[in-house]
Amino acid sequence: MGALFGARFSATGHQVVLYDTWAEHVEAIERNGLTIEGLDGATVVRYRLEVSATPPEALQDAELVLVMVKAYDTFDALAPLANVIQPNAFVLSLQNGLGNLEQMRAALPGHERILIGTTAHGSTVVAPGRIRHAGKGMSTIGDPALPTTPRFPMTGLRNTMQKAGFDAQIAKNVYSAVWAKLVANVAINPISALTGLRNGELLHDPDVVTIVEQVIGETVAVMQAAGVPTTVEDHLRHVKQVMEGTHDNVSSMLQDIRRGRRTEIDAINGSVVRLGDELGVPVPTNRWLAAFVRHREAEARRSNG
Repeated sequence: MGALFGARFSATGHQVVLYDTWAEHVEAIERNGLTIEGLDGATVVRYRLEVSATPPEALQDAELVLVMVKAYDTFDALAPLANVIQPNAFVLSLQNGLGNLEQMRAALPGHERILIGTTAHGSTVVAPGRIRHAGKGMSTIGDPALPTTPRFPMTGLRNTMQKAGFDAQIAKNVYSAVWAKLVANVAINPISALTGLRNGELLHDPDVVTIVEQVIGETVAVMQAAGVPTTVEDHLRHVKQVMEGTHDNVSSMLQDIRRGRRTEIDAINGSVVRLGDELGVPVPTNRWLAAFVRHREAEARRSNG
């Protein structure tokens, strides 16, 4: 996802540096550029971008640091940059799950311009240096402090995203979008990781749809207990729209399982389990999905060495 956004920003004239610790990916982009397969399945575009496997010095002049790493890498990715990122730079997370904001604040103590948000765009890693744009939709950004009067202007950032081809909006309460994305993730990611199905294929099996409905119902119950006004019907409708809109996308969790990498299950279903336990809300479907994915992940990591 970081590569997708970075490439689009670069194409509209911005200086972009991709920072990733995946050595093969970095080397492939340095050697051949970043190749992106389009949504239509036919268009292929190659971008020449600066890329680094170590914290790039160019971040000293960055106006935007876009955080798209896995939730469990948030602190480690940002902590080395604490003395590099300038006070006037926006640090924006469009990550999955809960807990990223707390990790960002811990890694960048005192930095005020931290934003959070979500995106409905999806991408799939095809090979090192090559990704497929597999789904599109709205991106939402906002100030997590929820001030009555915005603490800093975000219109320029929103416009930059729109010029790069990403529909974007500024939310008065960005947590609504974060929760909505979480509900989609608790349904799509673990079930696709366990079944091997693409996002849209989850809708084709009535038994799978039943599990989707159960995990959404539990998650909404946790939200309601936490004081978030919402309904199951709204989220069911939204999740099914996401599945249809990203029909051919291979979820990030399924990609991780196939590559033998750690998943974000603890920041997604695991976070619902923890919050449900705190609030006294039963979450059996979230619990067993999280447990099964952890075992599947451990097996995949052993198999991949």
